[in-house]
Amino acid sequence: MPSKKARFRVGFAFLVFAYSIPVVAAILFGWILGLTVFLAGFLFSVSLLYWLTIKRTKPRYPLVPPEGHPDIYTFAGMPRPIHEDMKRYPWLFDKKRKKHWYEKKKIRKSKT
Repeated sequence: MPSKKARFRVGFAFLVFAYSIPVVAAILFGWILGLTVFLAGFLFSVSLLYWLTIKRTKPRYPLVPPEGHPDIYTFAGMPRPIHEDMKRYPWLFDKKRKKHWYEKKKIRKSKT
């Protein structure tokens, strides 16, 4: 499965290709209203693509208290602050270390 950024880039390239012909035609024929409609449609499509591919992510930390007991934020309808959870449960918030290109190259050389 490709990453979120790769899916966004492919979708963006498709949108640029799809909207380029009508925009160029609107510029050549001098259709100002058509140009504004196509550009607005392009911006709406890009924002929708961003929302569907990148923005819609699940949080990595639990949204309920780990003990299972309600806290003051449960019934207030506001999100809990996670600073206390980060101190109590650091393993939930560990960042994965990104492998750099030279580390990947060393791994490939060691396998052969």
